[in-house]
Amino acid sequence: MQREAHARGMLGEIRAEQHIAALGYEILSRNAVFPGAEIDLIARDGACVVFIEVKLRTGRRGGAGREAVTKAKQRRISRGALAYMVQNGLMGQQARFDVIEIDGERLTHIRDAFAYQGEPF
Repeated sequence: MQREAHARGMLGEIRAEQHIAALGYEILSRNAVFPGAEIDLIARDGACVVFIEVKLRTGRRGGAGREAVTKAKQRRISRGALAYMVQNGLMGQQARFDVIEIDGERLTHIRDAFAYQGEPF
């Protein structure tokens, strides 16, 4: 069962990546891991670095995908984003956080889904 869920999640991330590539985003990283955080996709949309959380739903049990991106999850993604920006010398760049929600055949791309949730820098 866990393998099936993992495989579905990977397919959802591939679909999300195809979606943003079709929009002209440049993929910078996939499944980037940082202490306490994993970011599904990191891309560049023009001059903006975009940190993307992909949420796949196959039923209504867990609610909408965007609801799973809690404040705690936002803080973890924010910490990972900050680490990525520092590691790659991008601190002066604009950044945003998007959520891509996939529910069956429907894909919803929520641009600027949440604001940075970390310590001020």
